[in-house]
Amino acid sequence: MENQQVNKLMERNLKLINADATLEEASIKMKQAGCGFLPVGVENTLEGIITDRDIVVRAIAEGRDPTREIVRDYMTSTVCCCKESDTLKDAAQVMSDNHVSRLVVKDENDNICGILTFGRIIRSNDNKQETSEVVERATGKAA
Repeated sequence: MENQQVNKLMERNLKLINADATLEEASIKMKQAGCGFLPVGVENTLEGIITDRDIVVRAIAEGRDPTREIVRDYMTSTVCCCKESDTLKDAAQVMSDNHVSRLVVKDENDNICGILTFGRIIRSNDNKQETSEVVERATGKAA
């Protein structure tokens, strides 16, 4: 983990959602991508992020109609990012510092090129010692 780069584990099948899309459209896009997180914006301009939890807890549980509500009203405008050349240790530190489990990944030209999730780091690492280090780094607690 010390030297393994983010680009080895990041999800490259990136799906952006427009801030003016409905929550229903965002949900469908999440389902198609097999994820619970979408960066919000157009091309390489990030406006925020929307998660499945945002949709369920902040909209549906409050009785809102996902076919009428738009992403902009439920997204989080703060986006945590890392570089594809960062080490997993560095990415885990960004997650810990910002209390997030997902990062948007950018390339050397600051273009969006993927997503890195805490779960992906854990699932793809067979080395228990390295996994323990990532968990400790990301959560601040020993595994």
